[in-house]
Amino acid sequence: MKLVALPLLLVLFCMGCSSTGTVTSEQLKYTQWQLSKVNGLAIPVSQTASSRFIEAMQVNGFAGCNKFFGEGALSEDTLTVNKLGMTRKSCGEQVDALEQQLLSTLKEGAAITLTAEQLTLQGEHHFTFIAKN
Repeated sequence: MKLVALPLLLVLFCMGCSSTGTVTSEQLKYTQWQLSKVNGLAIPVSQTASSRFIEAMQVNGFAGCNKFFGEGALSEDTLTVNKLGMTRKSCGEQVDALEQQLLSTLKEGAAITLTAEQLTLQGEHHFTFIAKN
């Protein structure tokens, strides 16, 4: 009987650990992310963007030129940032374009997926972030 119970417990344990694919606010709370790819292409070292999630789904970060902040909302598998605010400076055409792509994706809402080391946002553009320590 013990030999039958052990594989059954292992299967149940693995089922309990599997992800449903739905991202929760608890999973995002107190995490920080560094942008690594846009639309599948690595971003140049000269460009950087990051994001972090704090209490009550507050989101803030650096969009490449300006700092931003807002209230995150999860609906099924979509992240939207409401009441998005930011500083207002220009850093050149290429950086400003990347920044606008990221901020419009956050405002409009994007499909979100999350693993321990990677966060992706898929809207009009695809943003891949890696965990930042």
